[in-house]
Amino acid sequence: MKNRIYHNLYAAISSNTVLSSIKKWKIVAYVYQRISKIGMFLVVGGSTALLVLLMLYILVSYLGFNTRLGENIANAISMELGTIYNFFMMRGVTWRDRYKESGGSLVIQMLKFHLALGISLVGRLALFALLQFLGVFYIINAAIGMALAAAFNFVAYDTVIFKKRG
Repeated sequence: MKNRIYHNLYAAISSNTVLSSIKKWKIVAYVYQRISKIGMFLVVGGSTALLVLLMLYILVSYLGFNTRLGENIANAISMELGTIYNFFMMRGVTWRDRYKESGGSLVIQMLKFHLALGISLVGRLALFALLQFLGVFYIINAAIGMALAAAFNFVAYDTVIFKKRG
């Protein structure tokens, strides 16, 4: 019974009518065409988020960054180390099929990566300070910033850093 339901659902989704309807909505088509990349992006991004939160926790709880200024410095350090880790994971895992054809050396790609993320990083730092002022716990605060930046980051990676040529 379950196999029949899955088969019918797959057949309905795969039909030309559904696919042509999806293509009419550009954002839905964009997501549909990149569903496997989005999945890998979420896995790599999730591992990056955990790493950043762990580093932030260690810096604040064990290494003395436990003042308001210290939390902000710890957040910036965690974000930069997370960005470097994320670049290599996105390049080697999520966009491994494109990174060579997207042009430029490793250094140039990393510089582009940092430049593209500059907007979301500055936004996350500003949001962190604002939410800290509002009394949001620093771990939840950082997680909110990461969640809001995720959609922007995917588009930046897909259309700027690892853009498919052709």
